[in-house]
Amino acid sequence: MSAKPRIERAALEVFAAHGVDGATTKLIAARAEVSEGAIYRHWKSKDELAIGLFMAAHKRLSDLIEAEAGAVHGVAAKAAALVKAYCTAADEDWTLFSFHLLQLHHFLPYYQDDGRDPVTLVEMIIKYAMMKMELPPGDPRVVAAMAIGVITQTAQNKAYGRLGDDALSAHAPLMTAAVLAVLKAR
Repeated sequence: MSAKPRIERAALEVFAAHGVDGATTKLIAARAEVSEGAIYRHWKSKDELAIGLFMAAHKRLSDLIEAEAGAVHGVAAKAAALVKAYCTAADEDWTLFSFHLLQLHHFLPYYQDDGRDPVTLVEMIIKYAMMKMELPPGDPRVVAAMAIGVITQTAQNKAYGRLGDDALSAHAPLMTAAVLAVLKAR
């Protein structure tokens, strides 16, 4: 494996263990078994590296939500698709997913306002279902926050070791039922 992917993987592990603010290029370099200079050959700063990793995870999750939800029809199928998108991202690369999940607050200023972030995509799915009268009327922003919260709170508990070593997808049926309950509640 060349240096850049090793540095990215090491950075994820260090960010996951210490947070972005607690991580240093020295820790990342040691984990990747490279010099600190090797990091600066690819990125201007630790923050640029962190932003790039975060945005890659963010884009991957957005792409999964669009693909999964776009392939199905009906509220129940969309709820399952949403859960599947999050579970796929988590199960593919738990370290990247948990970094994205646990460091989200750090990257809010870097969001691109293009409507292709996970939250906006879920809001649009819910708004469209409300317009088609498939869901009771309500504020799509609040309903989306609650629906996503079912998944992300479960993932957060997994990250904190409260759910054992199961893949996030092991909890998909229950999360799907809970998301569907949130979507239909008023």
